Amino acid sequence: MAKPIHKIAVSAKLTLLLGFSASALSAPMLEEVIVTAQKRSESTQDTPIAITGMTGTQLEKLGLTSANDISAQVPNMQVSSPYGDVQPIFSIRGVSMSDYSSSQASPIGVYSDEAYMGAVYTHGMSFFDVERLEVLRGPQGTLYGKNTTGGAINIVTKTPMVNDPLAINLKQGLRNYNGHSGEYGIEGTLIEDRLAARLAYSYSRRDGYVENRLGGPDLSQMDFQAARLVLNMQFTDELSMVFKYTRGENDALANASRNEPRGDLSNNSGIPGLGSLFDGTGVGTYDHPNNGFIDNTGYSRPAEGLGYNEVEDNFTGPLTVGLDQIVNKLEYQTDAFTLTAITSASISDYGQRQNVDGNPEELLEIIWGMETEAFSQDLRLSTTLMDDFDLIVGAYYATEDMKLHNNYAIYGTPPDTRVAATFPGVGGYYPYLLDFGAIDQRMDTEKTSYAMYSQLRWNVTANLGVDVGLRYTEDEIELTYLNVSRLGYDGEPRGTWVPGNTTGVDNIFIPLNVGGQSPFEPTEIIVALLEGRIGLSDLLETAQTGYTHGPYTTDSAPRMTAVEREWTGKIGVDYRFNEQLMAYASYSRGFRAGNFNAGVYYEPREFENAYAAPEYLDAYEIGIKSDFFDRRARINAAFFYYDYTDQQFINVVGVSNFLENAGGSKVVGFESEMLFAVTDKLMVQMGLGILETEYTELSLANSQTMNNDDDMVDLAGNELISAPKISGNISIDYEVFNIDAGYLSLNVNANYQDDQWYSAYNDKTGYDNIRQEAYALYNGRLTWFGASEDYTIALWGKNLTDEQYDSYAINLQAGFGFDYFQQGMPRTYGLEVTYRY
Repeated sequence: MAKPIHKIAVSAKLTLLLGFSASALSAPMLEEVIVTAQKRSESTQDTPIAITGMTGTQLEKLGLTSANDISAQVPNMQVSSPYGDVQPIFSIRGVSMSDYSSSQASPIGVYSDEAYMGAVYTHGMSFFDVERLEVLRGPQGTLYGKNTTGGAINIVTKTPMVNDPLAINLKQGLRNYNGHSGEYGIEGTLIEDRLAARLAYSYSRRDGYVENRLGGPDLSQMDFQAARLVLNMQFTDELSMVFKYTRGENDALANASRNEPRGDLSNNSGIPGLGSLFDGTGVGTYDHPNNGFIDNTGYSRPAEGLGYNEVEDNFTGPLTVGLDQIVNKLEYQTDAFTLTAITSASISDYGQRQNVDGNPEELLEIIWGMETEAFSQDLRLSTTLMDDFDLIVGAYYATEDMKLHNNYAIYGTPPDTRVAATFPGVGGYYPYLLDFGAIDQRMDTEKTSYAMYSQLRWNVTANLGVDVGLRYTEDEIELTYLNVSRLGYDGEPRGTWVPGNTTGVDNIFIPLNVGGQSPFEPTEIIVALLEGRIGLSDLLETAQTGYTHGPYTTDSAPRMTAVEREWTGKIGVDYRFNEQLMAYASYSRGFRAGNFNAGVYYEPREFENAYAAPEYLDAYEIGIKSDFFDRRARINAAFFYYDYTDQQFINVVGVSNFLENAGGSKVVGFESEMLFAVTDKLMVQMGLGILETEYTELSLANSQTMNNDDDMVDLAGNELISAPKISGNISIDYEVFNIDAGYLSLNVNANYQDDQWYSAYNDKTGYDNIRQEAYALYNGRLTWFGASEDYTIALWGKNLTDEQYDSYAINLQAGFGFDYFQQGMPRTYGLEVTYRY
């Protein structure tokens, strides 16, 4: 596929070269974006870290209406949404979260008004009524509430100012897929000099964009609504408080799954006609059409004549998320110091019915469930010592109580007998899949985090500054309840693995064993007989077979506790050569706390196998912040090197999944953000990201040899997950015309992602399709502004070329015979009308 971003960049550069010199004198100065990334208000150009700051106006101009849109104009950032718009998964500079478990913490910390949002399924719930967005790239191991390896996303929502007059904003929108949305706010001063309040409400609804050929409503819907009450209280000249309560809900049919079958019917394992040998009639043989490939129920999506956004789905149901969150910021400010206390409490829940197999049979159907209660308290003191030292010291405390309940129904439709040829390793499993039922998984964890932190900035001279940060973190996680049981399809208890499995085998069952071989592979037995390697006496050898669970119980496996104590921090130096140019260099270290494996396993495990250790990242970075031509041109750039150890990620093998640690990896990269006020009518913004990533130490199980637990694959040298070598973005604003009644403005923007892998296996052992080729998305917005900008009318479109791309993929061949995909949004467009008073 061509890489159109290059053409965009060349065109933009020609525009600059031809138009800049002639029009520079009439061009306006670039906007200064104030951020609080270092826990103090300062311009992005004075902040010696890699940060992208966007105001609410810029977000609206770019059409960034959900958390999934954030990466569109941020270099070296990707986002996927396998479970809908409210549950994004972020990747920054190759540091990503491949774990789809809702109990795992993201390596990218997400904050709403400085309150850490630990539950990943809530990361999109606060993205409305936004005043400012900040994306920090690199480990956050000093000032931020939760120690993270990849970066931080700060969502700063609108706050009314005391003594400001009454203000109202109303936005109503219509869009394709029968969609409509609204965002409304009212604010004003209730008590002069003392109290201001704001009430905001937002909703977004649309029908699904994936047609279900079996009938019923389309899948991949949106039905989100949220409200926020904000109180800004000025008790005295020194003491103030901002209180925010947010309530958000999502309730819509979930994303559809796309099934790409990988069972090769031409696989005869060296025995001509083997495939047709099992192509008979009776239980487990089905007459679905196929293109030479099937999944383990004989289904072949490519032979069904389905379009890219069509499925045959028999199970997908609602995806529901609820969030209640309180954030209270109390601040005492004097000429000598500022004392800030931020208290947050939240209750959230998540549920989803997902037809993972993406077909009309009953192969793999999951009901996900999670409830989370969280609390955090951040207390910090900011002061200046001896005029040259700016000091921030603080203490942080947080708790999370997470209750997970998942139900995995597998093989409600018995496997097609032809899997004996397509995936021979499944042959020994066949008897135990005829009426397997469901895996019922319950897991409760309690997380507690304590931290003390400080950062000192020494203004050595008027131009030279040094930052030193140090943080001590103690994270404790306790596995308080774990039960993995087997139920019938009707919910009737059948047995319990954890606790209860006394076989010493960490597997769902012990497959049929013939001739000392387990699981039984018919093709291997036939070949061994023909070659004389086994005889009748060998065939009579048997071993223990059958389900590994014991009697049904609701008891828990033994409680486990892990405590991690870590020192992290930062050392940085920056020098301002003049008002236009600053250079900086830094070393920083962050870590992501360990976690108990929320994947399914079948034997009570010892601690070292049940717990994934923390991951660590050491980052080295040099960069520049520069404004030129009287602040009409801006170029920010950074080079960085990451030493990444013990990276956590989910690994799926057969019908099991494991949270594991990679031994080591490294990342080398470059990024640049460029902004040019070419004329008073033309503004151009560009971004470029370059990554070279590599696992330096990683071995995982070979999922193609199911009967050999010791067969490991060396993956050293493979690229990291969600880490395209090149990414880029461009945004062009042009004022089409200006008259007394108002003016018309056009924004066109695009973002490009190079080839990327969605699995650490890359192209090894059957994972070659778990990837996405390079693609570009083009968006546009045409807006009419009234003369006083009190109203706007906008036409917008996203993915204007209707590019087809996948944002997430998992190899499920070993257990189910297919690869699982989640596709990105198709072309969308709409009309918005906004009124401000």
